[in-house]
Amino acid sequence: MQAQTERENFVEKLGRAVRAGKNGKNRKDLVINIAVSVVSALLLLVGGVCFYGEYMLSQVRYAEDPPAVSQQSRDPSQAESSAGAEISQPVVSDWLQGDATLVNGLYHDDAIMNILVIGVDNYQANDVGRSDSMILVSVDTRHQKLKLTSIMRDLYVQIPGYGSNRINSAYSLGGPTLTVQTIESNFGVDIDRWVIVDFDAFTHTIDKIGGVTITVSDAEADLINQHSGESWENALPGGGTYRLTGLQARYYSRIRAIGDDFERTQRQRNVISSLVEEFKSADLGSINNAIYSALGEITTSISKNEILQLAANSLTYLNYPIEQNRLPIDGGYTNERVMLGGSVAQVLLPDLRLNSEEIIRFIYTDGGDASSEPAA
Repeated sequence: MQAQTERENFVEKLGRAVRAGKNGKNRKDLVINIAVSVVSALLLLVGGVCFYGEYMLSQVRYAEDPPAVSQQSRDPSQAESSAGAEISQPVVSDWLQGDATLVNGLYHDDAIMNILVIGVDNYQANDVGRSDSMILVSVDTRHQKLKLTSIMRDLYVQIPGYGSNRINSAYSLGGPTLTVQTIESNFGVDIDRWVIVDFDAFTHTIDKIGGVTITVSDAEADLINQHSGESWENALPGGGTYRLTGLQARYYSRIRAIGDDFERTQRQRNVISSLVEEFKSADLGSINNAIYSALGEITTSISKNEILQLAANSLTYLNYPIEQNRLPIDGGYTNERVMLGGSVAQVLLPDLRLNSEEIIRFIYTDGGDASSEPAA
């Protein structure tokens, strides 16, 4: 009864305030009531945004974060360049200056979030397949940079529990968990989270954002026209700088007929860098559409709360300068032929010490781009 009386008194006061406002009286009360109404509307709007955000996040497939690789799996007594060996402890303390510390034998910095992005194609039903691309994205809030490190799939390394193989085989053997463990145990960097992206999500995101600006050669343009699946109405007339559609950018990043895998990973970094630039200038509606179109095709160990935190700071992160690197580094590997699956295969045998030291330097210091451009 008391609550009902209070509501009736409130309604009566609001009515008097409105009538007084019409008569030019008690304008202060009217302003206060209008302010209350505006604040209420804003709260409803914020509530709606939060609800929609929760709905969008519910489209993502979440998975448990893989366990850390302990120092015990990284035996310092093993030879540094042997494919069957784990990496010995890199001597890098002089450059790190205390910013990063060893946690379970891996270099870690709370101000740097390392996210392994794994691109996967569905070649056939019920086939896990291999990781088609691996890029370690380091969100470095200490030095205010975004750092991209391509990990070449033909690296011949020790896969924990399975022996020596190409690094992209780790995905088919043990999914993202084993992929993360393989990179950690060989190169000594702590990977905080992982994201698996179906290439369809890659295509949809680029289309929703309006394309990406990429410079292509005559040969690349010809292959894109023939094999990307894009209509001939959007065919590229030749080499030059264009806004590629999702299908065109997807095929461009996967070209193997030109150059080698070094150039292929550079193309992938080119597309990601351009996509980040597009997000910087896009309107909120385009960004929302791009994100929503991709959510159902993403699996990640990043939690909802972490995604919300990243989203809240996304405008800051997107304005960080982008730096690029690649494993293996120039001068840090040899081309070898090994037996895999009963046949001879060409692989890249890394010098684990050199590559580990370089990736730790690149991620945990303000060092800048490494001299790891693709071979000519």
